[in-house]
Amino acid sequence: MQVRGLLVTAHSLHAAGRIAEAATAYRRALTAAPEQADGWHLLGTALLQAARPLPAAACIGKALVADPGRHDFRLNFGYALMDADRPEDALSALKTACRHRPFDATLWSARAAASKRLGDMAAADRAFRAAILLDPSGFAQLYNRSLALQETGDMSGAIASYGRALKFQPASGTVLANRAQALKSEGRTGEAVHDFRGTVLLAPGDATLLNDLAIALWDGNEIRGAIALYRRAVAAAPERVAITRNLTGALASAGHYDAALDAFDAAIHRHPEDPGFPVRRALVLPVIPESLQQIDAAREKIGQFLASPEAGHIRLSNPLEQIGAANFYLVYHGRNDRVLAEGISAFYRRACPALNFTAPHCAGAKPPTGRIELGICSKHLAGHTIGAVFGRLVTGLDRSRFRLTLLRPPGLRDKAAAEIAAGFDRVVELPAEIGRAAEIAAHCRLDALLYTDIGMEPFTYFLAHTRLAPVQWVTWGHPVTTGIDTIDAYLSPDCFEPEGAEAHYSERLIRCPSIPMVYRDEAVPPPAAKSEFDLPEGRPLYLCPQNLFKLHPDYDHVLADILTRDPHGTLGLIEGANPEWTARLKSRLSAVLGHTMERVRFLPYLPKNDYIRLLGAADVMLDPIHFGGSNTTLGGFAAGTPVITWPGPYMRGRMTYGLYCTMRVTDCIATDLADYAAKAVEIANDPGRREEIVQRILAARPAVVETAGASRDLGNLLAEAVSSRSG
Repeated sequence: MQVRGLLVTAHSLHAAGRIAEAATAYRRALTAAPEQADGWHLLGTALLQAARPLPAAACIGKALVADPGRHDFRLNFGYALMDADRPEDALSALKTACRHRPFDATLWSARAAASKRLGDMAAADRAFRAAILLDPSGFAQLYNRSLALQETGDMSGAIASYGRALKFQPASGTVLANRAQALKSEGRTGEAVHDFRGTVLLAPGDATLLNDLAIALWDGNEIRGAIALYRRAVAAAPERVAITRNLTGALASAGHYDAALDAFDAAIHRHPEDPGFPVRRALVLPVIPESLQQIDAAREKIGQFLASPEAGHIRLSNPLEQIGAANFYLVYHGRNDRVLAEGISAFYRRACPALNFTAPHCAGAKPPTGRIELGICSKHLAGHTIGAVFGRLVTGLDRSRFRLTLLRPPGLRDKAAAEIAAGFDRVVELPAEIGRAAEIAAHCRLDALLYTDIGMEPFTYFLAHTRLAPVQWVTWGHPVTTGIDTIDAYLSPDCFEPEGAEAHYSERLIRCPSIPMVYRDEAVPPPAAKSEFDLPEGRPLYLCPQNLFKLHPDYDHVLADILTRDPHGTLGLIEGANPEWTARLKSRLSAVLGHTMERVRFLPYLPKNDYIRLLGAADVMLDPIHFGGSNTTLGGFAAGTPVITWPGPYMRGRMTYGLYCTMRVTDCIATDLADYAAKAVEIANDPGRREEIVQRILAARPAVVETAGASRDLGNLLAEAVSSRSG
């Protein structure tokens, strides 16, 4: 058979997708005619399709030697070199091709891809623009440029470019999905949901798309829709562990406690290889407990798991991914959490040995002779209550004594975060992986490490199990013991703590003489009229503007007592961040409040200025029992509203009490729960007495805001601990 016939046969095999046979036929033709440039090029493209980029590049290189003028060969030559991880050579070849064929959009698009592989995004964008200019209807170059813009963080440019690509292929699910992700990252959740819905219409059984749409709906607070889609995604791809985690996590976060337990049971059956599901099932708690009995049963469930043989056999490699939660809701039960907290921490130590990391410099460390290297760690030193209360406390430490390092986990990076970070000598960004984060922090060679909060989120909870400094403390940002034996001390305001509080902590309790906070005092807007929030004028407003998960079932009876004592009063609550929480609390309250439930108003989440004006509109504010307020209480004081409180048995229920004691204003402190309701009604209905209390609160506020001595006291206590190595 002549060479021409051999090539025709090889090309037919190639076109039929019989790549191996085609390559053999091309080689037979090239044996007969080794100077055949087309033959070498076609053999190279076949090898490229067979995922053999190095021999493919060699063959196409021979084609170019045989016919150097065939610059169209350089397109596949460039792709072969890129696939062979030789992007510099690919770019060189494609630049040559573009010089000789400057009007070929395909070559410019390939050149852009090579520049992108080399990280030269500016050059890639110029080449993509050239390709689009030469062929404005070319979908591929529009899509690839959009993808490049998205990867470099130019979301607005990517969104616009995806829009142009969709004009040519409006039913491209890939483009819609990528544009949806770009819209989501820009905070344009509604538009992202629209695009994700389009992708699901195009591929209704695609688990990835169902999962992505569920995530977007969740971000938009469409909770039930998100859960329904997670269920569809799990049904479509039951083998995908990550999607199952999303479903179980969504049910738990929404407060669908019983449904979450059922979903965890199904996940354990479906994925026996994943150790995270039995742990999450054991530790998950109801967000809005329906009763004291449910609280008791949930806590008993944890204790039984910790004592079980199963717990001793579990091993975790990545607790952030496999568990992804701290023991956040435990603190709201109104119980002593020490035993459970210690048991949970000990379980994690056994299950995940990587958490037992110790920085090398901690072994045999001696007290420093110069400035103390002090690390501060929190995910919430940003536009968050933690940032407002502790940001200026820690940055106000004496720099002649301390060199401050901010160990910053992944998280919110807003204006407040930047302002707080600017107050540190050094900022160390920690990656979202505990082992690597611990190693990076260890290089800082800290003398002491202070966590402003542990237990609000999983990153710092797990990181706190490592030993990164000879002295490691936590303070009252999350007001409960950690149960972690590598946290040496818990720093708490003495005025917040009851007698015998040492028994509540696994850490050594340090009673600070001042309140460790420097609260940012800001201008207060004038109070609003109640009618601005659709509340009745001329009727007392009892406002409890706290997160709904702080409202313990015991508190329902206190609220019922207030509304019974004052038949004209209105109770104001703030809707939950998750609408399912609101629905569950309404159901629980209705069972206790009966007909007085008609005088309960749930108000939407408000911008800060309106929120403060709402506080000012209240006749009294109600501090929840078992877990009260601090930041919220200070906001009420600033707005000129008395806050009724009852000091419970644990620090977290005594914060408002401690603020009042520091201010020496005690009128609103109840002796018991009946007195709590009586004081609330009495003060709300006696304008003269209320005004007299308000004036004393306003006069005494400086004692608890802008507290210059707080940073000094914190510094003295830390310096003493470092000096004595007493932790």
